[in-house]
Amino acid sequence: MRPGPAAFAACLLLALLAPAAARPDTAPDPTAFGPHATTSSEYKLPAAIDPEVAPEIATELWARVYRPADLAAAPHPLLVFLHGNHGTCGRLKENGRRVDNGTQYTFAGTCPPTQVVVPNHEGFAYLAERLASWGYVVVSINTNRGVNGAPALDGDFGLNLRRGRLVLRHLQRLAEWNAAGGAPASLGFDLQNQLDFQSVGLLGHSRGGEGLRAAYNLYRDPASPWPARLGPVRFQALFEIAPVDGQTGRELNADGTAWNVLLPMCDGDVSDLKGVRVFDRALRLREEEPAAPKSTLTVWGANHNYFNSEWQRSDSKGCLGHRRLFRNQLGGSAEQRATALFGALAFFRGHVGPNADPELARLLDPLYEVPASLAEVTRVDRGYTPSADAAVTTVFDDFDGESAAASASGVTVTYGPVLRHSPVQRAAAVTWTQAGQGTWFQSNWAGPGAGLDASGFQTLDFRVSRQCIDEFCHQPDPQAGTVTSFSIQLVGRDGRLSRPVRLADYFTLTGPVGALIRGFGPAGHPILQTVRIPLASFGRPSIVSDLRGVRFTFDDTPADEIFLANIRLSNAEATAALPAGAPGAAEDDSAESEPAIPDDNQVASIRAITGHGAGGTGQRVEIELRSNREFLPQGELLVLAVGDRRFARSRYREDGDTRTVIFTLTPEEFAALRDQDPLGVQYGSSAGGGWSFGRLEKSRLTR
Repeated sequence: MRPGPAAFAACLLLALLAPAAARPDTAPDPTAFGPHATTSSEYKLPAAIDPEVAPEIATELWARVYRPADLAAAPHPLLVFLHGNHGTCGRLKENGRRVDNGTQYTFAGTCPPTQVVVPNHEGFAYLAERLASWGYVVVSINTNRGVNGAPALDGDFGLNLRRGRLVLRHLQRLAEWNAAGGAPASLGFDLQNQLDFQSVGLLGHSRGGEGLRAAYNLYRDPASPWPARLGPVRFQALFEIAPVDGQTGRELNADGTAWNVLLPMCDGDVSDLKGVRVFDRALRLREEEPAAPKSTLTVWGANHNYFNSEWQRSDSKGCLGHRRLFRNQLGGSAEQRATALFGALAFFRGHVGPNADPELARLLDPLYEVPASLAEVTRVDRGYTPSADAAVTTVFDDFDGESAAASASGVTVTYGPVLRHSPVQRAAAVTWTQAGQGTWFQSNWAGPGAGLDASGFQTLDFRVSRQCIDEFCHQPDPQAGTVTSFSIQLVGRDGRLSRPVRLADYFTLTGPVGALIRGFGPAGHPILQTVRIPLASFGRPSIVSDLRGVRFTFDDTPADEIFLANIRLSNAEATAALPAGAPGAAEDDSAESEPAIPDDNQVASIRAITGHGAGGTGQRVEIELRSNREFLPQGELLVLAVGDRRFARSRYREDGDTRTVIFTLTPEEFAALRDQDPLGVQYGSSAGGGWSFGRLEKSRLTR
């Protein structure tokens, strides 16, 4: 229950006069079922070559539609879901679970007699049904045919531009049925006038995340044909779960729409948490139309696969420095799915549709505590900006260089990139070995004796994380389970300091924690999180109106190494501050033992090919590799490593056997390889581990 005006004024006065920790306020729990009973049905149109989507391989329009059983409240906001890269055929085990180790459906539209088609698109029913109960129509698209496990293309190694075009083709068909009727009888209802294309949200997992980002950008491209085909569409929000980034020949951003990424801290597939790079880039987009919030949810204990309930094998060996929410046997994780429910329900119910409630989206904003029911499941850290648009936030310091305005005492400061983040992301790496009032780093907005008026702003925002011990964050930090705190103060033109605000009252700085990656070992994630402090918490309005700088005084924790980044002033509304939560569990959770089966890896052939085929047109060299350990489709690209060179043009055989993979090189690329260089296959360009095939023998080339 919220206080009345008089009580609110009294609370505000107390906040200005009391010590820095402001009144705690908690985001509402968005996960309740709505008032509508729900149902679902499918449409599946015949597979065909669609020159706009994939001119060289058949695709199909197949989706499950979740909706309110009573459609009287039309038109309904539309949400589109897209799963990631995964097997399309699976072998049933005796316990009823599946091992998804085939791709025959990708090419033939059928699976072998011993396998069943994998319903990849049904893995988000737990989200879709809950959203449908709130009046949304959710279309969850299946990309099995011609996409999942299909041959990589130059400029679209992950086929995420293809995914984007397929999504737009679905939207085109939905728009036609919405305008004139004619939806397939299998849907069991008339779609005419049911969908609100001015209230559209998107949710994608793994390659589906970048695939939906591709659809969003392809629709908005100059001279794009899609607006004429679909009509006007307003994409209000895009939610990505463990997405890939950079698997196409173009940079795909999410400016102009509300956007969030959920990052699983124990991801064993997209193990460098590439989704945070989109947020890093978003902070540099100073012109955004319309201005819209961007956020990150970093979920402790979560792996990659178990957000899709149909993906029944864990991708991760375990978690580094914290408790995992999953086991490594076949199955899933109700706890992990619960974190997606909180994030997705808060996001879509807060941003999409005429009845969207912005208060529900507070869960994404670190000004507010997460609901207790989420905190009981696991720790969730957050990154946030109300928008990087210059009309919403002003850059105080992005640390793009060694600013002459910065000053320090008793600390070592260097400037540079942050592991796991975008190359454009810069930070100040601050190290101290003795706590005290004489140990500080100060970022200055103005030169000595000068100040700027910040009274029109509401919050001071900055990003922070612990540094790693070693270059690749392999070694667990002995301080990972302890809390680092320090004081933050505003500095006036004349050098006066505001009252101090303790970091621990707003954010629990621990870690870095991370994942145990197969073939790579421990991998910590120094993911930058956002701290938002209302300017009122610093007191002394005269300093705010004549502001020179921000001082970080390391007066609490005796010694540490941290990153500070993206210091901003925001004019977005600030009504509460986040008090400290309890630090997350700091146990080192090892993986369950798995049977050790020695690899049997063979170079099946190295052959020169001329003509048209799945690997391309013209002259090419194909390196066919076989192993008893399957090269399963997943979010990261399969990469051929020959010495220090990397190649990602790969495909499976059309019979769907994932124990064989074929890489395609140009004659020039093959000629440049060194004979007897190590030959291997891995997921991602620098992941390590994977499969070893000995050394390259160029003499095996046949024509």
